[in-house]
Amino acid sequence: MIAAGATFALVRWIKTAENATDYSIMNTARQLLWLPTSADEKYKAKQAIDAFFVRSGDVLSAAIVFAGTAVLHLSVARFALVNVALVLAWLAAALLVLRRHDALLERRAKAA
Repeated sequence: MIAAGATFALVRWIKTAENATDYSIMNTARQLLWLPTSADEKYKAKQAIDAFFVRSGDVLSAAIVFAGTAVLHLSVARFALVNVALVLAWLAAALLVLRRHDALLERRAKAA
């Protein structure tokens, strides 16, 4: 019984550290995307993204989990493969955003 309690305490600390790190890194990276934009662009677009797109992503994530488990009856291994494919798609999207970000920074530097 003591070992189980110690294990749960360890898992709790590890999960807390993971969540804190994830939030810290993701929040910082999200804010970095706004650096090349003007104040007007930032405050108009940021509200739409925070209010609509982030919440839509949460709903889409839940829908994918539901579809994978209840509709497609994927095994854990197959669900993991779907997740790997989604990660690769997100990495490709992130690279496109990074290229656009660099182009905006370059354009701003030339204008200055």
